[in-house]
Amino acid sequence: MKGGFSMKKILAICLACLMTLQLPNVIRAESTIDSSQEGKGRGYVPSKIEIKYKEGTERHTKLPSKFIPKEAAADLADYKAAVTPVQNQGTLGTCWIFATYGNMESFLKTQTGVEYDFSENHMKYVSTNSDSKNPYQFDYSAYTGGNFWMSLAYLTRGTAGGPVLDAEDPYDEKTKRDLDVTLQKPRTDHYVEAAKMLGDLDYDVISKDWWKTSEHKSYIKDMKAMIKKYGAIYSCYSSSTGTYHTFQYQDGSEGLAYLSNVKSVKSESSIPSPDHAITVVGWDDGFEKENFQKSSRPTKDGAFLVKNSWGETWGEHGYFWISYEELFQHTCSVTKMTTRSSLYDHLYEYDTLGCTSSLVGFEDEITYMNQYWRETSKQQKVTAVSSYFMKGNITADVYVSPTRDAKDLVKVASKKISNAGYEVIHLDKEITVTDSRYLVAIELSSDEEYLEYPLEDKMPGFSSKAEASDRQSYIGGSISDVKDGKYKDLTKKDGWEDANVCLKAYTKDTGKTLKSLSAAKVTGYGSKTYTGKGITQDPTVKLDGKTLKKGRDYRIAYNDWVSPGIATMTIVGNGEYCGSTARKYKILPKAPKISSITSSSKGKLTLKWNRPYKADGFEVYIKKPGSSKYVKVRTTTKTSTTITDLKSKKKHYVKVRAYRKAGKEKVYSYLSLWRSRTIK
Repeated sequence: MKGGFSMKKILAICLACLMTLQLPNVIRAESTIDSSQEGKGRGYVPSKIEIKYKEGTERHTKLPSKFIPKEAAADLADYKAAVTPVQNQGTLGTCWIFATYGNMESFLKTQTGVEYDFSENHMKYVSTNSDSKNPYQFDYSAYTGGNFWMSLAYLTRGTAGGPVLDAEDPYDEKTKRDLDVTLQKPRTDHYVEAAKMLGDLDYDVISKDWWKTSEHKSYIKDMKAMIKKYGAIYSCYSSSTGTYHTFQYQDGSEGLAYLSNVKSVKSESSIPSPDHAITVVGWDDGFEKENFQKSSRPTKDGAFLVKNSWGETWGEHGYFWISYEELFQHTCSVTKMTTRSSLYDHLYEYDTLGCTSSLVGFEDEITYMNQYWRETSKQQKVTAVSSYFMKGNITADVYVSPTRDAKDLVKVASKKISNAGYEVIHLDKEITVTDSRYLVAIELSSDEEYLEYPLEDKMPGFSSKAEASDRQSYIGGSISDVKDGKYKDLTKKDGWEDANVCLKAYTKDTGKTLKSLSAAKVTGYGSKTYTGKGITQDPTVKLDGKTLKKGRDYRIAYNDWVSPGIATMTIVGNGEYCGSTARKYKILPKAPKISSITSSSKGKLTLKWNRPYKADGFEVYIKKPGSSKYVKVRTTTKTSTTITDLKSKKKHYVKVRAYRKAGKEKVYSYLSLWRSRTIK
């Protein structure tokens, strides 16, 4: 567990333990290796997304045979995979968080020389179901576990993310905490700009000698190349099906080596699943196979050096060796980092839970697009976008429309995506938003047999907090089709009603403050009679005495405007204007038409009329002999009525009007044309 040591002391212990690994002249202080797994948490849960491994995604040239700490401190500068102190996850299933930060802290230390200690505790409380009110959590508990995709969601979103320094939120083994407490922890400015998913080996592990195949050998070389290039990496293995074997170095000190039983399985149902995430920090091609348990000994020498998350008292001060002949899965690494303050002033996103699913598109090109509502009174320009990519060797062409109209989409960047994973794409051409809404889109193209839309989807038991609304995410074929209006709202596609596409937009303020329309003077609008179509208005809008131009300075959005009732006209700022101001107006039902009027008996008058569209009821008015005014005599929901006690032999005039209920108010039509009849 964290705590109890100063940072300098932890660093000194870590450095000392690394220098004792396979060093002939150093005697370990302990005489016995602790290899017990009792009370040790694991917690890797496979992602819902399948990434297939492609051979040779990294260059394998100039890979040394050994990439571990040297004998002398002066030589440690050549050890590129800089590591940070071993931590302890305790009994919780949080290995995926520790492995994530083992990778990210090593990447930053490798690239910058600065050592950070990030808070696993903060990611744990945000990302697991610690508070029912937390909209950012997955359904997994802190005991269940997680994976690197969940880490990326936390590290790349704009709200309730991280990283937070460990000093601000030290690790504990509790599982419940109010979201408000978690959100009060100040996050650092670090932001993951790119991450690589190496993918999983796509072959039958029960086939003979699978560890000798070119795919597996390439995978091992790619892991080495990633360590050399990026620092310690994240990977997963089956931690409970093999033997952690204690062996002796040449100096008599003890080491720990592991290989699962995956090589000996006889059926697919008995293949051990990966259950533990680790930080792979180095390798030694000459690590002797005799160091492993005889019953599960590999066929050749060679092993990776692993930093575990079971504390410094376990293994070799928290480290152990694992054979190249292990079936590693979900290997990945941060490949680029930046700062939030340099990347954006505003981050627009719908995929706060990251990529939880994908949708296959079999067209040669596929396009996915998000519509965003402009925020703040600051004029903004789109400077970058980001997305998840299900495979490498594809081309991503980025388009932005400064308005809500797809026909205004313009190409602003083109990027060759080399690796599956996540990436921020900086725009060659920055686009200033001129509408209250704007669009961002990515068109993917590849020579591969299929492409995939990355999605955040609501999945019971995993991502049930995911939310989606119409007019947010769209999918289509080529960008040409999308510009022509041939695209589909994702929530309207069967089976994807709760899904959004994973596409973030980053904007920077231009320095100009927009003028708010909240105080605008609006005239020239009023009640109109329903015509069978939506009823709009053509108002005059003035601000500070200036008459604004529709389309350039503002747009009008309508609600409840296609039927009789009370409609709302919202005038929304465009261009150099922001904010909005709303006005209500009435859409009157059509006036009824009296179809018949009769007097069949003394003192009675019967009339009938039609029911206009959406009319809820009617009022009947009569003008009696000698009067100049019509007086209401009847309210009814029917389309006919009989009036009695009228004067015989006298002519009476009648009119009818309809009404439509709008909450507690009634919206009335104009009175119908009059009809008359002499009463019997």
